[in-house]
Amino acid sequence: MDKIAESVQDIINQYIQKISREIKIEKVILFGYHFPFKLNFWYNNRVNGKQNVYQKKINDAINKNNGIVTTSYFDKNKIPRVYLTKMVREGLLTRVGRGIYLSHGADYDDYYFFQLTYKKCIYSYTSSLFLHNLIDKIPEIKEITVSNNYNANFRDEELFVHYEKKELFQIGITEVKTIFSNPVKTYNIERTICDLIKNRKTIDSETFVKGINNYMRSKDKNINRLMEYAGLFKIEEKTVELLEVLYG
Repeated sequence: MDKIAESVQDIINQYIQKISREIKIEKVILFGYHFPFKLNFWYNNRVNGKQNVYQKKINDAINKNNGIVTTSYFDKNKIPRVYLTKMVREGLLTRVGRGIYLSHGADYDDYYFFQLTYKKCIYSYTSSLFLHNLIDKIPEIKEITVSNNYNANFRDEELFVHYEKKELFQIGITEVKTIFSNPVKTYNIERTICDLIKNRKTIDSETFVKGINNYMRSKDKNINRLMEYAGLFKIEEKTVELLEVLYG
């Protein structure tokens, strides 16, 4: 009888394993005999399955975003933050900003991290020149423009902050890639040149001349757009004079 019971137990075990992901069974009674079956694997398999799904989502996000993942991604995809804590504890991720984590070995992209935190800030002036490859040297201090009704606590950030009228703030916003291939918002090159001309007295002379010269040499320049923007910012005369003096 014991051998029969063992054979039946094996058959039942195989059957239960097929359905155990949906039905939790603790014991089976067959022919008046009790065949206990501990379904610990049912729970473990279910938990491990979820862990695998979560881990795959996290890894996919990190690979897609150049080694970066945010707490907002965890929340949006309903991934428990305990997995984030675990990865930090294991040295797989490092916190580099408010809600921003970087995987081991990934590039530290200060421009991208800043804008992830302050999404309404647009890179401008020397920072925009750098992002458009119109100057070679990374500016020592980031320059940004915000709408004049924007209030933010930039904490310990070292910044040059420019405030712009709401109706002019949106003009020329575009998206470019940082040197680490992450997307950031900045002004296009024509808006940037207009900002330089409008505030020439506050711009380093060498940076001003280099930025203008490189713009005029650029195959991507758009003089019609430059003059259109100059009209909106009421600096048409200054712009024409500058171009005539420098380029005849």
